[in-house]
Amino acid sequence: MSTEQNSEPTANTQDELAGNEVEAQNPGTEEAGASGPEVEAKPDEKAAQAPPPPDYRELRIQTLERALAEREATLHSYIRAHKKAEADFEAYKQRLERDRERELVAARVKLVERLLDVDDNLERTIAAAKAGSGGANDALVKGVELVHRQFVERLTELGLERTDPIGKAFDPTSMEALGVIPVDDPAKNDTVVLTLRSGYRIGDREIRPALVQVGRLMS
Repeated sequence: MSTEQNSEPTANTQDELAGNEVEAQNPGTEEAGASGPEVEAKPDEKAAQAPPPPDYRELRIQTLERALAEREATLHSYIRAHKKAEADFEAYKQRLERDRERELVAARVKLVERLLDVDDNLERTIAAAKAGSGGANDALVKGVELVHRQFVERLTELGLERTDPIGKAFDPTSMEALGVIPVDDPAKNDTVVLTLRSGYRIGDREIRPALVQVGRLMS
């Protein structure tokens, strides 16, 4: 009687056996519940975290824009260089033209200076012929005067300008005073009252000053 009671399992013993069978079927359940299983990311979440693929069309456009900007910068630099070269060449031409004009004027001045002596001699010849003129010399004087006028015209074609400063204020840069003449009129003070020899110039260049006498107001 006592032996049968010991051989039958108790209720507690059956519960323990049932629990052991469950643990054997699900090993690691307790540990998994403690640390928690690793959660695998969903496909949508992976796509959101990955960087977007590069836009090759946009990259191509940016590359072309940079190349175009570089070409435009190079073109503008060429245009500036061309304009500068044109300006330098134009300045060079103008400088050559000025130099040529100065050389031409200098050559004319040298020629005219030598011919002015001839002009002076012709004027003296005419004055002497008129002083001792008779009936036979009138034709000769008129002929010499005609030659003198033609000679002066040729000098004028070379750019020579004859100046007679009578009645003008004395200017030492273009006149040479050979004495003074007393005057009573204040308006004639320091003014050319007599031209002994005309002056000559070509353009702004004085070739020979005029010989004059200047009025001087007497107090």
